[in-house]
Amino acid sequence: MDDIARSERRVFASAAGLASDEARAVWWHALNGAHWRCAPDYGCRKRRFFAHQVMYIVKGWGEGEYRGERFRAGPGHAVLMDLADVHGYRCEPNTPWEMFWVRFDGPGVHAAFESLLRAGGSCVLPVADGQRMRRDFRALFRLLGKQAPGREGWPAARLVALLANVQEGMLRSKRSSAAGGPKAPAGIEAALKMLRERHQETVALADAARAARMSPYHFLRRFKQATGFTPMAYLEQYRIGRAQEMMLAQPDLRLKEIAARVGFQDPAYFSRVFRKRAGLSPRAYRRNLDLR
Repeated sequence: MDDIARSERRVFASAAGLASDEARAVWWHALNGAHWRCAPDYGCRKRRFFAHQVMYIVKGWGEGEYRGERFRAGPGHAVLMDLADVHGYRCEPNTPWEMFWVRFDGPGVHAAFESLLRAGGSCVLPVADGQRMRRDFRALFRLLGKQAPGREGWPAARLVALLANVQEGMLRSKRSSAAGGPKAPAGIEAALKMLRERHQETVALADAARAARMSPYHFLRRFKQATGFTPMAYLEQYRIGRAQEMMLAQPDLRLKEIAARVGFQDPAYFSRVFRKRAGLSPRAYRRNLDLR
């Protein structure tokens, strides 16, 4: 799972696991992990790996694809993935991620992940206590740094605590929903759906507001509250994400054709927007994918 961008990444802490064969047979064991701030063009390729991963997003926003489903994750979200499945993700260049992450494995890890992923219906899940999530990550990294023989059970306990925090967050979220807790406005959801479905067309603010059944002024304010974007910025970001997916899936497709398919009739304008949203030109992005 190679990083697309490394040069501007700021690492606050990192650790690598070194459990014995005996401990691996008994305990959950970490392979590696870190607390870092991503470069604006950070992302990973869709490749298979051999571990399970938990990312906890502290700041910023990003998106990706896992098991054929697109996702978006921001502050307070946990992202769980079985890296044996094809996957990919990238941070949004204007608001790059700061995150804690760890890759680990062991007896029962796969079953625990599958249970949480099935229950949540997504790889992006809530947590019960963000401060506790940070404390457990930091404690895990300190324990891994010591690499004390015969004490592999303590890092395992922190790994269990991370998933327990996610499980409790899911339970609280379900209780809140059952009690009529806050939900995204239905009008905004309708507008998001329309923008995604019509991303190849010219879409005006009035069109999106009409889909939400709001006045343009009211819609613009509510949309930004719900998503952090203006409607046109969201549409741009979605189009560029679709273009990146096409580059990955269809390496022989010309950039001019990709631009047209995602709603840009002017290739030069597509290139400018791509650079603004992805942090580099379409040609440079394609080269970094190292596609064959």
